Amino acid sequence: MDRLSSVLNAFRPKTSSVDCLCLDDLSSGLFLSAEFSYWVYIVSGDVTLCSKENGDIRLYKGDGVWLATGQKLDVLITPDHQQQVSLLLCEYDFGTKALNPLLDLEWQWVLVSHDDVIAQQLAPLNTLLLGESLQPRCGSQAVVERLAEAYLVQLLRLFLQTQKIQLGLMAGLSDIRLAKAIVAIHEQPQQAWQVASLAEKAGMSRSVFSGAFKATMGMTPMAYLTSWRMRLAAQRIKNGDKNIAMLSDQLGYQSEAAFRRTFKKVIGVAPGGMNE
Repeated sequence: MDRLSSVLNAFRPKTSSVDCLCLDDLSSGLFLSAEFSYWVYIVSGDVTLCSKENGDIRLYKGDGVWLATGQKLDVLITPDHQQQVSLLLCEYDFGTKALNPLLDLEWQWVLVSHDDVIAQQLAPLNTLLLGESLQPRCGSQAVVERLAEAYLVQLLRLFLQTQKIQLGLMAGLSDIRLAKAIVAIHEQPQQAWQVASLAEKAGMSRSVFSGAFKATMGMTPMAYLTSWRMRLAAQRIKNGDKNIAMLSDQLGYQSEAAFRRTFKKVIGVAPGGMNE
């Protein structure tokens, strides 16, 4: 399994909505739900987006910004462009945000300028998405939703290829050596992985691997293994898996009691409290 699919197979995004907004729609700012992720693309004009979390960012025609989690944005519009400001807003649902490592906050604001290689690679798909969004036709809603999902996967793929993200899971997956160990964890969470065996997967010495992993991922290899196991467990419980004993065994725990203790420590609630 490839490095991106190893995550998306467990936490698959869905398009919640795709909207084209004009100047009048932006007069009171953008209120983006913290439960969703967003791609904001400037179709025409230029704007400044202001947020308490990330400061101000100036966007011109053809620029876009990825928000791993929504927030309140004030929109400041250059007076010279008040008659031609419009943007495309794609909203994505990854399920329970706290369970998805793709949405960890270290990289919640990622700019893609119009002259960036990422924007150039996205151009053909962007043209299709804009065409269907701006001029709806028969069946456009279904087409737009699928195009937006394909757009997101391509965007994340290009983030990996260009090493756009500097910290967290996307940064780890951008490093070819670390990615081998991370994908091994994703594919076989039940294995009794140790730092030495993961370092071997990465083709690195134990000490070099440990240092690089923590510096890039923000946690130790063993902490990430535990986090991934518990996030998978929480996802499965939310989806109706009630057999905790079997689940703990499938995720590499020799006792249900140990699994339950770890689950509550990492997720913050007992397994039985996930659906309350």
